[in-house]
Amino acid sequence: MHADDQLVRGRVYGHDHGDPDPGPRPAKSYAPPMGGPLDGLLLDITRRRPEEVDEGAALSTELSR
Repeated sequence: MHADDQLVRGRVYGHDHGDPDPGPRPAKSYAPPMGGPLDGLLLDITRRRPEEVDEGAALSTELSR
């Protein structure tokens, strides 16, 4: 595994880079984005409706512009 991949693996998208514990939090639900610039991160889907999770979504980021 590449060193950059190890940095993001298990990190939750949107957590501060300086956060000493950037991983998942208890009592929250996460999904891994597939492909693209967020590959390897986790996306918090705790407040998403089941149909939103099942259908998937396009997530625009600064990196993907």
